[in-house]
Amino acid sequence: MSDSFHGLRSHMKTMKERMKASGAALVVMKDNRVVEEWYDGFHHDRTGARSIDASSRFNVYSVRVTYIALAAAICIEEGSIRLQDPLNDYFPGVQGEATVQHLLTRCTGLKWTDGMAEVVAPPGTVLEGKRPDLVAAVIQKATGQTVREILHERLINPMGWTHTGWMGAAAENLVCDVSPLGYPTIRLGADDGTDRNLFVNARELADWGNLHVNAGMKDGKRILPEKVIRQVTTPVHRSGQPSFGYFWWLKEGQSRHPQDELGATLQDGSFQIFGASGCACLVIPEYRAFAVRLFNSLYEGYDYLADIRGFGDEVMKALHTVEQFNQERRLMSRGGNE
Repeated sequence: MSDSFHGLRSHMKTMKERMKASGAALVVMKDNRVVEEWYDGFHHDRTGARSIDASSRFNVYSVRVTYIALAAAICIEEGSIRLQDPLNDYFPGVQGEATVQHLLTRCTGLKWTDGMAEVVAPPGTVLEGKRPDLVAAVIQKATGQTVREILHERLINPMGWTHTGWMGAAAENLVCDVSPLGYPTIRLGADDGTDRNLFVNARELADWGNLHVNAGMKDGKRILPEKVIRQVTTPVHRSGQPSFGYFWWLKEGQSRHPQDELGATLQDGSFQIFGASGCACLVIPEYRAFAVRLFNSLYEGYDYLADIRGFGDEVMKALHTVEQFNQERRLMSRGGNE
């Protein structure tokens, strides 16, 4: 078989240079096995930096919101939170009709300033920024547990992950963020799941995506209820707005919102999340596939939407080639047995 992933690696190399990242990682899984794994560069852009390898842990920034949303979905499935709970139940003084579901699908109609909420639109009508901090607060008020405690108990420990966690102290395998305007940095914070300091290596992030492909199963073992996975990836439709699950961008049809991050050639039912450092997770259920890429750049001087859409399209090209090869091999096998 020819190198199916040459184009995807070329895209990764081009974007690494364009966004001025010092390091990159790529893992693609299909049918529960790794079909591509690639690492390039260094932990930062100064002399003496460690090389990127399979143990390197990147700050995934907004990718973390899907972990927080999953914690919320677990609580909803277990009955401690209801989707239609008014936000006023958790944040006294909040006006309007916004619910937990509006919060998870980015359409509360609220503008928060210094901890105070102002109604600026009817709920369900306007796309707004992600507020995982508010979701984490809802979870803690409803359960008495932090996001970290819930995820370690229900997900991280059962999956056997040792390179996934909110980091409050530096470690050798943490990749620095780089920027053309400053020194390399590592963003640390509280380890309770509320801050932008979730560090993950490429293999465990791929495992995270593959858990969604398999509806909560790993190696024949039930890790999470199927309902929880379906819940976070079921679209909520709003007129004139892109399709979202719980923070995941969802692909439905060929219509495109100007802010849509999904490549044009992706299959319907695909879903994706993108983080500020250039990292992304892309799930393509129809191909039983998942792709994760990691970068460490906080540079903003490039067209990130064209980049992330291009990434999805390159993933699809590679997977299509793999599918063609597998079909040809199956046909040859049948011919040899006749």
